[in-house]
Amino acid sequence: MDPHVYEQVLRAVDVCHAGSSAQSERDAAYVYCEAFQERLDCIQYAFYLLQDASRPFHHRHFALHVVETWIRKHWKACSATEDAVTYRANILTIMASHLNADEPIFLKEKLVKVVSDIAKRSFPQRWPDMLDHLMQIWSVGPLQTELVMLVFRSIAEDCVSSTFNSTIPPARRKDLLQGLNASFPVLFPRVYRELELQYTRLQQQDAHAAAVILAGLQMMKEFLDWMPVTTPAAPDANFIAVAGLLLHPNIDTPQLLAMQIVAAECLEEYFSRSFGKEHMALLHQASLTCWSHLAALSLTGPVDDADTLLLHTHINRIVVSWGVHQLDDVLADPLPSTTLPVLQSFLSLLQTLFNHPSALLTEAQVIVWLNVLKHASCATLLPYINVPALWTTCLDKYFKLHSPDNDDTSALEFDDRDAYNAFYGNFRGRLYGILRLLVQKQPAAALTHLHDRLQYVLTVHAAGRDNLDDLGHCTDTTTAHIYHEGMASLVDCLVKSLPEVVYETPALRHHLGLSVELLLAYHTRDPWLLFRHCLCLSSLSKYYMRDPTLYPRVFDRLFGLIVFCEPGESIAHGSPMRPTSTNVRRRALASLISICHAGPLHVLPYLPMLCTQVIGLFPQVLDSEGVLMYEMLVVVSNSLPTFEEREAFIQQITAAPLAQWTDMTPIITSQDKLVHALETHNATVVFGLLKVLTTLYGIAKRIQVTPPPSSPPPSSTSLSEHGDIPSPSPHPFASVWPVLLPNLMALIRTLHALSAPLARESLVQTTTSARGILVMSVEEINQAMLGKEQVQVVDVTVTKYARWAKNTRDICYHLVGCAFGHANIFTTTDMPSSWVQSSLLSNLEYMEHRHWKTFLSSVWLPFVKSCPPHLYATSLQPTVWHLLSHLTDRLATGYAAASSGDDMKYDVAYLPQFAGVDIQATTVDTVSNAVFVEVVRYTVDFVEALIDAKTVVDMDSTHPKHVVVETDRVLREFILSSDALTRQIVAVLVGVVGYTDTLSCRRATNLLDRLVSALAGQTQQFHQLLGKDVFTAALCALLAHFHDVDDGFKWELINLLRNIYCRVTLGLLPVDECKGIDPLHQPVKPDSDLCFAPRQIVASLHGVQPDDVAALEQSLRTHHSTKTQKNYLKEFLETPFLAYVDAPHTLKAIEDLPPVASSSHPRAASTSNDADISSLFGAHHE
Repeated sequence: MDPHVYEQVLRAVDVCHAGSSAQSERDAAYVYCEAFQERLDCIQYAFYLLQDASRPFHHRHFALHVVETWIRKHWKACSATEDAVTYRANILTIMASHLNADEPIFLKEKLVKVVSDIAKRSFPQRWPDMLDHLMQIWSVGPLQTELVMLVFRSIAEDCVSSTFNSTIPPARRKDLLQGLNASFPVLFPRVYRELELQYTRLQQQDAHAAAVILAGLQMMKEFLDWMPVTTPAAPDANFIAVAGLLLHPNIDTPQLLAMQIVAAECLEEYFSRSFGKEHMALLHQASLTCWSHLAALSLTGPVDDADTLLLHTHINRIVVSWGVHQLDDVLADPLPSTTLPVLQSFLSLLQTLFNHPSALLTEAQVIVWLNVLKHASCATLLPYINVPALWTTCLDKYFKLHSPDNDDTSALEFDDRDAYNAFYGNFRGRLYGILRLLVQKQPAAALTHLHDRLQYVLTVHAAGRDNLDDLGHCTDTTTAHIYHEGMASLVDCLVKSLPEVVYETPALRHHLGLSVELLLAYHTRDPWLLFRHCLCLSSLSKYYMRDPTLYPRVFDRLFGLIVFCEPGESIAHGSPMRPTSTNVRRRALASLISICHAGPLHVLPYLPMLCTQVIGLFPQVLDSEGVLMYEMLVVVSNSLPTFEEREAFIQQITAAPLAQWTDMTPIITSQDKLVHALETHNATVVFGLLKVLTTLYGIAKRIQVTPPPSSPPPSSTSLSEHGDIPSPSPHPFASVWPVLLPNLMALIRTLHALSAPLARESLVQTTTSARGILVMSVEEINQAMLGKEQVQVVDVTVTKYARWAKNTRDICYHLVGCAFGHANIFTTTDMPSSWVQSSLLSNLEYMEHRHWKTFLSSVWLPFVKSCPPHLYATSLQPTVWHLLSHLTDRLATGYAAASSGDDMKYDVAYLPQFAGVDIQATTVDTVSNAVFVEVVRYTVDFVEALIDAKTVVDMDSTHPKHVVVETDRVLREFILSSDALTRQIVAVLVGVVGYTDTLSCRRATNLLDRLVSALAGQTQQFHQLLGKDVFTAALCALLAHFHDVDDGFKWELINLLRNIYCRVTLGLLPVDECKGIDPLHQPVKPDSDLCFAPRQIVASLHGVQPDDVAALEQSLRTHHSTKTQKNYLKEFLETPFLAYVDAPHTLKAIEDLPPVASSSHPRAASTSNDADISSLFGAHHE
């Protein structure tokens, strides 16, 4: 060892840690330290330094870091030699004899890491007496005892908590766990006795006892996950009893909270295990012991400090863990007498913590309460549940009364009111699950609670008194508004959950009617409270159906609120309205529509009255509000008894909008006239156009057509043949489309043409206002920024027309999609040959990315969903091919820009244009990327609709399902029968898989996996496409994500590779497809039916030998479990991928060991790698 090098190392470490060091000196010191660690003999210097316990902490910590790095890099080369034994003995000697009693935690953790790294590379094959060595060190003193326990904790932790990037391969983990399991008889009694001894010392205020106990509990926590459930509760070493005792020790130590937390984690882990029927008595005894300890804790009252809240959180986790994992087993059989005390204590603790001030604790318990209330034995448990208290807790916590601004516990849990409100969105949904079950069990109690709470809110908090605005109205922080907001949500929750018996029983229905009367008797002029009032009225729509006499009163109330205005506001005089007023008006309209939609047949007798009210209100409402009133009338008209009446009603209410629409033909069909109208601010024409389209769309989308009950559902034969085509049901809007569609297609053609380069250039050069139709609207920018940033408007006129262009284009696309959704459109118009090609598919190459979200979702998804099978070949196939071809080219430029990080590679024609706003360059880049991500995601939606479409059924039930109906199956079969379409779809998905948006990548990967399963066994024409193109793309994507921690996308890529390799290269079918075939002995397919491109690809990877490929294939053949096959493929790819990716933190430094230790080999000669240090520390020389 060179003394000069030794001194220079120490000086470099000092410079690194000295706050006064210059940055240049610190950088030079870092370089020298890194160079020093490359020396093969650096470990000798480290051992020498560690033998001097008087050295500063940072010197010894660096020395341990050197040893750790050396082990990771060089242990494999010397693991079977005497050098390994020497190094191991050196570190154990340092651990036993060269430590101070008060070593800092970071130094102890680093030493533990070094010893456990050696153990994970040697035990048990090359270090069979590890337990003996560590037990000898254990006996030295309390510090050594603590370190040994932490070593065992570290070994077990890395074995049982392994992730995809674990440095321990599966076989090595198995060896380690077997070695630890063999150590149980000696190790655990020793640990138990040590805990007893240290607990006694702790009561005597021993300074080191708490650290030893803490280490013992941390060690046990890692073992409890996999050791036999009987071992930790053995009579002679009952760790579970010890953990329970340490939850409330009668001692005062700075580490008390840490000990309580780890003890709670031990119990949580233990009660998450599966005990089985054979160990039910053990579970009962351990549970009773634990409950008795928990009952001794103070878990009630306010909580205003973080330590107490943290402890209560962990106590709650114990109870929740028991409820989730043990409750079903305990209740599986008829309850014996020994079980009831366990359940009684458990439910008492559960309810105590459910009523805790912490909302997070309550939320964590919801899953347990759902299990309790849903269980078949619930009637047996109800006597042990304080049901009234459960009602009270759920109802109290439904109100947002404990925000961080005014509650100490909430302030500990949430950063601010925004975080609190965001949490409540999900929290109420969870409480709703419990309340729904309680309502089903006790509907009378639910009605009583509803009436009492409603009466309290509408009387005690009838008006706001605090935090009012300039008009004396509530704000979002006003107490009255918080109560009304919670009450509106609670009314919706309880009324939705009421069983039918409530409406069928006169007494119960009368009880509910009292709550309705309370609402109708309430009056206020506060817009915040009126908004919630409208919500409450709409929630009771089912009750109005049972008492139709209430409809006039409810309608009068809501119609009065439709024209609500605050002082100084007027529609007639065009004065601006406050957002609060607009919200009340829109909410009243939405409530009207909701009530009419719930019971249109019951509202039908009042249709003349509604029409009269609507006509009288048209002069007093905004255009958008008028559209909503049209929608309300259409919803009611759906219940007219005959088709002729419905059609006549639709013709009547569409006559005026259609007449205006026809008058606009000259402007719609001419680019110049439309631009002139915009430039001259012809509001009557421009915004009248938007109003007409919105009105017609609102009418069209609200019409419901019920198929005749005598018409059978179409069979697969009738769907796929070109002969007998089932006739669609007549549609009341059918007579409107011939008048509406020609101009609509012309307007779309005009809007698309204005994006062409020449038209765009002319707009920019010759107009000042109309050029706004080319730019991105403020609303689109804010949406792309997710509301995190607001742009400043500098030209109101330009942004106004940008909004108009966006809204007009969107409503046009919505109307086209609505037309496609009406089956009659395919038989009553010349759709395939006229407007699709001439209008919808015109100038696609000039459409910006931002338009494709609505274009795909509103136009083409309805098209592929509704196109009848007899038009697949003539209309659907060429249209879909055209779209996919364009999307492939469009997305390619975005992928190139995303992979290079250069936004200049985006096609400029596709990027959004900005004007009229003050926007930064970085914001432009963010927005451009956001709109491209949307194009990618909606492209995947479109592809999914083609090859993996699902239809939602049972929408009205609590569990709607996504199923493949016959029309979805016929569409998929047609698409996959087309070679051109299939290849286009694969090309699109392959491009998406390599993109940076993980959500799109995962969905594309799953779709490719479905394609592989659908195509691999049918024909060999796609084998090269799947076996080469898809396999290569998936392999490249996996390489980019291989070292991500816990990434589901990784495993989906591995599954895709596995599916291709098994099906296409090996000819293997998954188990669920092996009908009548033994999965382990599947017949070998001829080579002509297979594709060997995947085998050639994996064989060409770095370092892969033919034997490796053969071993992989043998493993895939002999293990039919998908999970096992994925693990084999992952381990196979790990080594070659490390050669392609610089990922030192994931280096598989721990290798599998042979069952018998290898013979020793002489160690390679050490080489010197001295760095030039002559100028490093010149400033320190005297």
